Amino acid sequence: MTSTSIQSKPLFPDLLRNWRKIRKLSQSNLSLEAGISQRQLSFLESGRSSPSRDMVILLSKTLDLPLRE
Repeated sequence: MTSTSIQSKPLFPDLLRNWRKIRKLSQSNLSLEAGISQRQLSFLESGRSSPSRDMVILLSKTLDLPLRE
């Protein structure tokens, strides 16, 4: 039996951090623009907290991302 990696897509924390950096925003600036606390954003980026669907939509709009991303 061989083991294969199921994880083929990047995880939300990695995607969030990458898009934030592409947009040249600090955690502080993104949290201010999104209307959430910097601590909440930090927890989302570190994977300590999982985002709700509404949070994903809010952050994608704030980062001006196509919904598919």
